[in-house]
Amino acid sequence: MIELFNSNLKNYIASELEKQCINYSEELGLRSNFMLLINRLRRTPIAQKRNVIKSSVFNCPQEHMIEYQKFIDLVESGSPLLKFCSRKNFKKSGGGNDPLFDDWGIVHFHFAEGGTKELMFAIVEPETIYLLAVFPHDDIWHNAQLVEIIHNEFPFLIAHLKLSDQKEVTTAEDHKQARKLGINHPIVLSDGSSYYPPGLGVLNKKESSHDTMAWMGLSRQIKAYAQFINNTYGHGVETHKLSFALGFSYDQHQQLFLVQCKSSCGTIIPFQGF
Repeated sequence: MIELFNSNLKNYIASELEKQCINYSEELGLRSNFMLLINRLRRTPIAQKRNVIKSSVFNCPQEHMIEYQKFIDLVESGSPLLKFCSRKNFKKSGGGNDPLFDDWGIVHFHFAEGGTKELMFAIVEPETIYLLAVFPHDDIWHNAQLVEIIHNEFPFLIAHLKLSDQKEVTTAEDHKQARKLGINHPIVLSDGSSYYPPGLGVLNKKESSHDTMAWMGLSRQIKAYAQFINNTYGHGVETHKLSFALGFSYDQHQQLFLVQCKSSCGTIIPFQGF
């Protein structure tokens, strides 16, 4: 049964990757294709209408104003934003990871499809894009200034991640080294406020902690369903000509995949827990 359910997952992943113009890679295997898919979905905002809220320090350079307005129009109309997204290669698992996003949950957008020196940095929620600031393409990737902006202007986005206040402010070098080593380093801001990484951090394989936990949770659900079917129906599956299949869907609010098990007669099998 586990082989069948993994086959269901493989078919689902292949179908969703195809929508992203990416082919499922047999060479990479099931896990790496899953990591590629969830990384792509989380970093590329799903096309739907969103409000745009700018921080007080967000300032679009005059030379990019036309492209910026096009970006805003696309956001508010619910159009795809892919052409503004990171230009990194999504087609190789791990090759397109964005440490800033994986660590702090902050997305960056270019002003033009061909790429620009200046980038827009934002937090993307299902109903709203919070534009934080515009910075040049340099060492901002490790600079807690972006988190400072969230802390000062949109604290509700990270309030659940707040830790005990600290005295020693973390530096860009601290965060650079932590990501290099795969260590989830708290962010200590100028006023002593401390937060767990908003993106849930990175692992020593430079993989997203969030995506790795999503894979582990999905794998456990598949195994639990397989065990439940085997224990409940056993050989009766063949006797009664029953078959079972898993269906999958993506919940962008939780940024996780949901699983549903159905029998050939249409019965939904409730999840029994791990």
